[in-house]
Amino acid sequence: MIFALGAPLSRVARPITAAEVTFWRLVLATLVALVILGVSRVRIRNVCHPRMPVLGATLYLHFLLFTLAAQTTTTAHTLALVYTSPVLVALGSALVLREPPCFRQMIGVVVVVVGVSVLVGFEPTSTGATLTGDLAAVGSGAALAAYVLASRYYRRTVSLPAYVFSVYGWAAVWALPWAVVSFDGYVYDGNRIISIILLGVFSLGVGHTLLNAALRRVRATIPNVITTQEVTGGVALGALMYGDIPRWTTLLGAFVALVGVIVVITCGGRNGSTEVAA
Repeated sequence: MIFALGAPLSRVARPITAAEVTFWRLVLATLVALVILGVSRVRIRNVCHPRMPVLGATLYLHFLLFTLAAQTTTTAHTLALVYTSPVLVALGSALVLREPPCFRQMIGVVVVVVGVSVLVGFEPTSTGATLTGDLAAVGSGAALAAYVLASRYYRRTVSLPAYVFSVYGWAAVWALPWAVVSFDGYVYDGNRIISIILLGVFSLGVGHTLLNAALRRVRATIPNVITTQEVTGGVALGALMYGDIPRWTTLLGAFVALVGVIVVITCGGRNGSTEVAA
């Protein structure tokens, strides 16, 4: 549920640009990963792995598009469209990782997507949803799926501390140029800075590191489906922070999505410890 901070706090950070918010988040997450690396005493030789810059670019794209969506469309639209990613992850697990979900898991994925759609409801255009924001959310979901599959794929060759430090670090490098061009120091204040710190340290640094850890122990479909509950948490925080009171369809959708998550989890899919040695 740490992920649930993402969309609401990205709105708090406005008018700081999506490029700047993304850069600072990635820098802070890299520092968190550096602490983990130091505590675990793992060598960072994999920072120069030829695939790490590509994976860093994928993660950067996910967060940039996510922040842009969160700042230009509704929280519900952002989260619902991003979390169509379980379908892509399920397909990728079968085709790329040779880890096809069981039938019950596939049913659970469908139930989750349906529940998320009901949760969002059929909002009229007057809610503030924009085509640009919705397209950014769809792109963010596709990048998230690629990132999740890659994390599962490299679990045996790169240790977790080295992996997260490398990917977060390279993503921050990719984010730097646009952040420099977009920088406007006058729009920074206490609340916006605090929101960025929370986004970088907790939502990304802690949340995504835990996601990567989970991907090393169970098939990719399971953690990715669980993260869809960011939608439920995000809608709840939206109600508390912005007065966006959920409708009965929102509550129904949250319940249906939760049922789908339970179906996916109870199907199993654990295939033993796959952590690599430091």
